[in-house]
Amino acid sequence: MTYLGNPNGAKQLWSKWTFKVYEIGRHCPRSEVEINAARWIYKGFGSAGRIRALQHSVGWEIECLIEGPPAHDPGFVESVRQQFQRDFVSKGWNALSWSSVKVRVMAGDVEDGKPRAQMIEMPFMLGG
Repeated sequence: MTYLGNPNGAKQLWSKWTFKVYEIGRHCPRSEVEINAARWIYKGFGSAGRIRALQHSVGWEIECLIEGPPAHDPGFVESVRQQFQRDFVSKGWNALSWSSVKVRVMAGDVEDGKPRAQMIEMPFMLGG
């Protein structure tokens, strides 16, 4: 039995995508990276459960938790890599900046004959 919002539902596939941008030349401000990353992710994936942009000394790391896309399909992941470099990094920074994309299935069926991966997300609380 499944219910709306269950990340372990029978037809749901949740994945964690990590996009890294290595800046060369132009440095983009945080607000610009956050808004454009959200736009690009919503345009490409339709929705996201969570998006977080972290600034590093050499660039940016954008993490998102996304439901739906076939993150277990190498062809799909490669297509997202190419689109991210071409449509987000090259247009937002310059042709010399580069990127990397990593994905990990967090919950759902990856169609490999093994049981579905399960995910539990809980708030962190101190004290008691």
